[in-house]
Order: sequence, then structure tokens, then C-alpha cells
Amino acid sequence: MYIQTISNSYQPKTDVFNTFKNEPKIRNGYRTRTYRNHNYEKAENKVKLSAAIGGILGALIPAMIFAKKQNTNIFKLEYGIKEMLTVSSGGILGGTVAGIIADKKQHTKHKVKEGVFQFLNATVPLATIPLINNFVENSPKLNNIPCKIAGTAAGLLGGMVIAADLSNRIIDPKDKEPDRKLNYKDAMANVDDALGALVLAKLPLVNHLPIETALPAIYAWCGYRAGQNN
Repeated sequence: MYIQTISNSYQPKTDVFNTFKNEPKIRNGYRTRTYRNHNYEKAENKVKLSAAIGGILGALIPAMIFAKKQNTNIFKLEYGIKEMLTVSSGGILGGTVAGIIADKKQHTKHKVKEGVFQFLNATVPLATIPLINNFVENSPKLNNIPCKIAGTAAGLLGGMVIAADLSNRIIDPKDKEPDRKLNYKDAMANVDDALGALVLAKLPLVNHLPIETALPAIYAWCGYRAGQNN
């Protein structure tokens, strides 16, 4: 565990990779850095429950609507970009709003910021992975399984970096507060946000994994993380 004393001065940083760190948490006068929990204080149980219910309903309702249109059930739903954007938006928005309603007003801005981060981290890779894979598939020398796997990994990580940078620019355009950041371990912990993009990668291995079946649960979890954030 890395420990450093609290500093009252904040100097904005613009280098995305140098700022690829997570938000510190305060404990007994020190800042301690962890990889999944970005809370400054523990959320109450009622807030966690409300965020969980909101995230589940927010993801489940649009998934059921799409399933009805496809004449199937949510476990066999076929996802395109439209379905992923809608279900992810629903889950994250539902969890965020439910958490805000159940919690203290001073925690609202933190939940909104985390909601923006979760949404971009879930959706930006939807654009980066297909772009890279289209380039790989249209290149005779690169159109093979190893290059597709490498391209998918690059698109996923690159999309998460872009999402982190965009979220910071949106929620704090004047750079008055420390950025919501990721380091490499934290990126792996947050990969659940971007798993939907792997469905669009169309890799043979990914096609045999039940990722599509789990997408509503994944997006509900993203909403829960935003809704319980303090």
C-alpha cells in the first residue's frame, strides 16, 4: 500500500499516461491509494441498496424492450452499438440517480462525476475497438488472429485512456480539482465497463464467451459503482 501525506496544493497535469492513477482515499490524516474503491468515505447501506436497484432496473428495462423487439429473451439478446449504448446508459443513469436520491446532497457531485466516467469508460471503447479492427481486417499483412487480439487490446486500453481524459474535461473543464485517474492495475479493475466492446471485436475466443449474456449485469454494476460513490 502506497502512503503519502495530504498536500493542500494541487497542480494540474495534462499528460494522460502520467496521470493514469486512481483517486486517493483519506484515512487517519493520510492518503491511501487503492484500485477499486474510489470513495472518500464509506457509503451507507441504504445508498448501496438504492444504487443497486436503480442500476439493475436501469439496465434491465431497455434490455427487455430490445429483447421483445428481437422476439427473444434478454439472455439471447443480440447486441449492436445501439443496444449497448442504450442498456449501458440506462444502467449507469439508473444507479446514479437512485444513489443521489438516497444519499446526502454533498455527495451528489461525486456521483455525477463517477457516472460520467463510468458511461464514457463503457462506451468510448465501442468506437475505438471497431476502428482498429477494421484497419487490421483491411490490411493483408495484419489480417490474422494475433494482430486482431493485439488490436483489440490496444483499442480497449486506448479507449479507456480517452474516456478518462474526456470525463475529466467534461466534469472539470477549468481543471480546478484533481482528475479522476487510472493506473494500470486500476484499468484492469475497471475493464468490466468496457467488456461490451469485445463483443464488437468478433474474435473467435470472445464469441465463445457468454459476454453478451452478462452485459445487463455488467452495466448495472457500473451504475451501482456510480450511485454509491462518495
